[in-house]
Amino acid sequence: MKVLVIGSTGMLGRAVMHEAHKRNINVAGIARKAADICIDITDEEALKTAVVTFGPQVIINCAAMTSLQACMRNPGEAYMINARSVASLSAISQQIEAYLVQISTDHYYIGDKDKKHTESDPVFLINEYARTKYAGEQFALTISNSLVVRTNIVGFRHINGQPTFVEGIIHALREKTPITLFEDFYTSSLDVLKFSSALFELIELRPKGILNVASHDVSNKAEFITALASKLDLSLDQTRMGSVKSLTDCIRAESIGLDVSKAEKLLGYRFPGFKEVIESLALYYGRLIK
Repeated sequence: MKVLVIGSTGMLGRAVMHEAHKRNINVAGIARKAADICIDITDEEALKTAVVTFGPQVIINCAAMTSLQACMRNPGEAYMINARSVASLSAISQQIEAYLVQISTDHYYIGDKDKKHTESDPVFLINEYARTKYAGEQFALTISNSLVVRTNIVGFRHINGQPTFVEGIIHALREKTPITLFEDFYTSSLDVLKFSSALFELIELRPKGILNVASHDVSNKAEFITALASKLDLSLDQTRMGSVKSLTDCIRAESIGLDVSKAEKLLGYRFPGFKEVIESLALYYGRLIK
């Protein structure tokens, strides 16, 4: 199998590349810099040339503008990265008869607390990030040979000055920086390495349409951070409980749990639950600091 990973230097892209190498898959990555193929994916001609030249059987699009604030400040750029580039990839995939996997988001649900949302539940496009990612989904689904994966992933990226959610939390706890633990922000976060493994198993089956791939459980951010701190023996003395509604920089989807039963049925096993995800993150972090 020949696989091309778009956005290969981000947290997810790195994990997907790592998993591909583990499986001895012929893989190449595309990113603006420090990748096998260095291009700007919003340059349609450069993207088409790169993809056609490599000739993949599978294209996995991990590229995205994920910062809610950046999407709000630069809606045109967010559209070009999160949506328009997917339209280009869809057309190219159809031309070369490749299977397109569009990695999407769970940032579509509000007011449901810990509900597990199915692939067919109605979505709410409450900010520019959600709008552009949903547009990307629709572009991917214009071709029959595509899969849209909705997910919430957590893990490590190892880029100075660009911490992931988990890296930022661990740093704040270690440095005893005051942070707020949100009791009303629910997710089904899955560690990125487990996600990447499940993704390749799904690719072997070639499902089509929309599929949720996330943790089996739903937890709130306060529970998540508290459990991670306990596992890493880090103090919570500088934390306080609060509400995500106290954030005024932009509107957030806060009830983003996912029902993963459809994907679990396809693969024949249960996805990791909340405790297993915390265990995986702690184990990985333990290896980092040794």
